[in-house]
Amino acid sequence: MKFSVLRVPFFLEPHYDENKPFIESNRERLVAKWGGQAGWERQKKAHDLKGRGMEAGIPHFNLDRLTSNTMASHRLIQHIGKLFGLHASEALYDRLNV
Repeated sequence: MKFSVLRVPFFLEPHYDENKPFIESNRERLVAKWGGQAGWERQKKAHDLKGRGMEAGIPHFNLDRLTSNTMASHRLIQHIGKLFGLHASEALYDRLNV
């Protein structure tokens, strides 16, 4: 069996203004997304994010890093895929995630 992954740009949180630069930390974004600190704590507990991260070999998440609007990078990956093929776009995707 053979398959390919086609990446299509979309917003996980479509209420964010596509043209506005993000200047908040990931922690601030997640706390706001879940309705405040109490909602964020419920999500962490319900989904065992730390435990699942540890199982996957990720011992530390940097929630205080700045988040960004990823629409442009997803569009770039899609464009590279159309021009140069999926191997090139996946290699770029891997580098962007570093």
